[in-house]
Amino acid sequence: MKRRGIVLGMFVIMLWMVRTAGAFIFIHISDPHVNVTETGRFREEGLANLRRAIAAIRVIKPAFVIVTGDVTELGDEASFASYRAEINRAGIPVYTVQGNHDTPGNPVIFNRTVGPTHSVFDFEDCRFVGLNFDRAEEALTLLESQLTSGHTAGIKHIFTFAHYPLMVPDSVGFGLNAGFFSIRGETATRYLTLAQRFHIVAHFAGHLHGQFDIADPYTGIPSLAVPACVDRNAAFRICSVNNGVVNWSVSNADKWPVAVLESARPHMQWGTTCLEGTNVVRILTFGPHVLKNAEVRLANKVLVSQLSQATNAIPVVIDCNTFSSGSYELRVHLVDAANNRSDWNWRLLIKGGKQAERIPTPK
Repeated sequence: MKRRGIVLGMFVIMLWMVRTAGAFIFIHISDPHVNVTETGRFREEGLANLRRAIAAIRVIKPAFVIVTGDVTELGDEASFASYRAEINRAGIPVYTVQGNHDTPGNPVIFNRTVGPTHSVFDFEDCRFVGLNFDRAEEALTLLESQLTSGHTAGIKHIFTFAHYPLMVPDSVGFGLNAGFFSIRGETATRYLTLAQRFHIVAHFAGHLHGQFDIADPYTGIPSLAVPACVDRNAAFRICSVNNGVVNWSVSNADKWPVAVLESARPHMQWGTTCLEGTNVVRILTFGPHVLKNAEVRLANKVLVSQLSQATNAIPVVIDCNTFSSGSYELRVHLVDAANNRSDWNWRLLIKGGKQAERIPTPK
């Protein structure tokens, strides 16, 4: 047992020092609804909350940002230009697609002031394909082309982002206008066929103004709708990608320290893919102040009780053989030097080595 502990400790140190090649962090925001006109909604909060989100992004320093549409309220050139000026302050690449408020059927002004209506870029061994589904035929033709060329070029992992999610909740009345709040019909069928064929990792979206993360039941592809920047306290999604494995947390400009899980082993926050054996995941933390302390729990087991040194990357050893197979919450409590506190959790599916406890049969 002691020898095993030493081996695990050495394993942690190695992973602490060497990060998987191609691992990176990015930010996803949506629906800032900038409005610098004298009419309509969000004339104050649109620009103000976008500025707060950009300030948080400058603290986190991700590799890049994706913005999934409704960057303006009225689709006017002045608001597009104001949006462009603000995101330029991020100091990193920002890739934007149009939403229904951004005159997506006629992208001439958007193309001139913000960027291409379909925004495509590569980072490390990943390709991100931004799509304007209001120009569905054009978007799907581009997607197939980018998937095919990416495969030929050695791109290993494909992500898509657009204003509309793949699926929406039934409980919010969106079914009254089926298809307006998500892609549907032939567009959905063609997208999902391509996604399954080329193994798209995830689809990022907005539009709903609330968080709605769900896996498509037919392909298993996650559809990840982030809360709106404009009316959800400058909300954003922070994502880690390591060896094509994506993890995320949703936060806002007032919550520090921010944390996201990083894992190079395939697993999902839902589904059937499990962690097994011995794994080391990392909790990556970000904030304006140094992290002072952390506690990490998996079920009722304390995996980390305090920090031995100042760091923004907390390695966590998970020995799945000490658990029964099942779903567990990895819970993290963080405290920084300014005494800001935050709590985070992620769902892990574990293939364990322990037999589940049997409930005695009543005699």
